[in-house]
Amino acid sequence: MVDCIFCKIVQGEIPVVKLMEDKLNLAFLDARPRSPGHTLVIPKKHYEKLEDMPEEEAKEFFGFMHKLTKAVPGAVNAQGFNLGVNNGKAAGQEVMHVHFNIIPRFEEDQGSPIQGLVQVEVKEDPKEIAKRIKENLPAEENKEEEKREEKKEQEKKKEKDEEKPTKSSEREWQEFNLKEQDKAADYSDARREY
Repeated sequence: MVDCIFCKIVQGEIPVVKLMEDKLNLAFLDARPRSPGHTLVIPKKHYEKLEDMPEEEAKEFFGFMHKLTKAVPGAVNAQGFNLGVNNGKAAGQEVMHVHFNIIPRFEEDQGSPIQGLVQVEVKEDPKEIAKRIKENLPAEENKEEEKREEKKEQEKKKEKDEEKPTKSSEREWQEFNLKEQDKAADYSDARREY
């Protein structure tokens, strides 16, 4: 077993103030809170990083966490909250077990927004970055994206087709008459009577 403080909390070896628990997930108050109500939300199974979690468990995890996003700030009369994860050592992850922080925020609390955490100049074309991200998505996601793009193209084509003027039945009759008038007369079967 991994020597992990959060796994020990799940096993009951380290006491915490639990807020909510189900078969897969646990929420408890942070022992070193950044603000009143600072909550940690963890999966009970040990995964180092978010991308290590199976998709179905991640869905359950986010549903579990969503329930807390109203309760935690409401309990401490916060005007907002930050929801964050330090995912990987480069992002500041200290405990190598997936965990999200729900940090209640208050007017005039002197904290910064998440965007204030890092500022690296982006010199590359965003379209090139987006292209590489899409290439790294699971194959089924790329297929879904292709389907969405194809559907958009079909909708655009349909809109263009609907914009084309339609002929009235009167106009069609007029065009038919003009075509008939343009035909050369055929008298080959005609007989002359003398």
